[in-house]
Amino acid sequence: MLSIKKNKIYSLVLLIIPVFAHSQTWHQIADFPGVQRDDAISFVIGDTAYCGTGNMPWGNGTIDFYSLDLNSDLWSSVASLPVGEERQYACGFSNHEFGFVFGGYSAGNFMNDVWMYNPIANSWIEKTPLPSVGRSGSSVFVIEDTAYIVGGKTSTNYAINEVWAYNMMTDTWIQKSDFPFGTIWRASATSSANMGYLIFGKDANLSYSNTLFEYNASNDTCAMVSEFPLNGRIYSSLSFFNNTLLVIAGLDSLNNSYNDFWKFDLNTDAWIQLNSIPSSGRRGGISFVSNSAIYYSTGIDATNQRLKETWKNTNPLTIFDYESASVTLYPNPSSDYVYVHFTSNNINYESQEFELAIYNTLGEIVQQRLYLDATNPIDLSSLEHGRYFLTLKNSEFYYTTTFIKF
Repeated sequence: MLSIKKNKIYSLVLLIIPVFAHSQTWHQIADFPGVQRDDAISFVIGDTAYCGTGNMPWGNGTIDFYSLDLNSDLWSSVASLPVGEERQYACGFSNHEFGFVFGGYSAGNFMNDVWMYNPIANSWIEKTPLPSVGRSGSSVFVIEDTAYIVGGKTSTNYAINEVWAYNMMTDTWIQKSDFPFGTIWRASATSSANMGYLIFGKDANLSYSNTLFEYNASNDTCAMVSEFPLNGRIYSSLSFFNNTLLVIAGLDSLNNSYNDFWKFDLNTDAWIQLNSIPSSGRRGGISFVSNSAIYYSTGIDATNQRLKETWKNTNPLTIFDYESASVTLYPNPSSDYVYVHFTSNNINYESQEFELAIYNTLGEIVQQRLYLDATNPIDLSSLEHGRYFLTLKNSEFYYTTTFIKF
């Protein structure tokens, strides 16, 4: 039976990493070699990423696949899926020996099939299909040899809440208990060695989620971990890197396309915004990680132009020049004013000027101005009662937290 563990209790004193503007950067490598597209998939086997399928500029799914050598950053063509298996909105995953493609959508058909890619033979083999209806836009994360397929859209339901576990070694399916967040479509998922993570997505009522969930396969429990500081999204990417979750791009409920890059530190439970991809906002791209870098490729921009750019960020968590600082927001909750106090041995943050913004839970800015040191109160009198997100930033760092106005 699936259970929900209690939400974590967060301290008001948070660890902030000041990010220096000259350090953490993206750089562009060779374009994805196929036709530009969105809603493609990727999986990694060893030092090679495999990318394929997706929606073409003329609106059709495709079967082609390409490999990217993660040491040389060189693209090559590999075997396509068989003719007739074109698709978008599929799931891609691997067990580090073979790659897999599950489901998707093509020309009115919702698919439930599974195809396995053998990189040594450079060939595809059809495996046991899902023993249920076909679906597209599902999310997937892998724990050991099992891929967990979560939610999706069917021919009769805009979003569903089923969870199926596919064992890649035994080629067998088991239906799991539904996760507690209900129906979900086009959420973003990833995993560590023994935990699965899922964020964003749209439900059957077309509501967008910004909640991060964690799944523990050892006891079949799913728990809310945090909420993304801005409003919910779809068509985003989520990756795991060095005990940190990385979020890239996506489309929000206000139809805004993003090129932003965020990390959620699983040790400190803190969201920190990193340097954005230096290009247009986009959605429906693919991302994958190597031992020292994260990549992002393809997608579609705000003008509905499909892309083939490929961007790389080397050592995304270790290339910062940073100094930890203790930051206190007080009082919290508050009815009228809050203060922000910085403590650092070497940097006097209280002599610096910051850009202050306060967002409501819809991601709308309700207050924005310049802010100078902790002697100046932040006036909350114009805000309605409820929960808000506060951000402070300048050229040296980005800080975000939450507070309650009562």
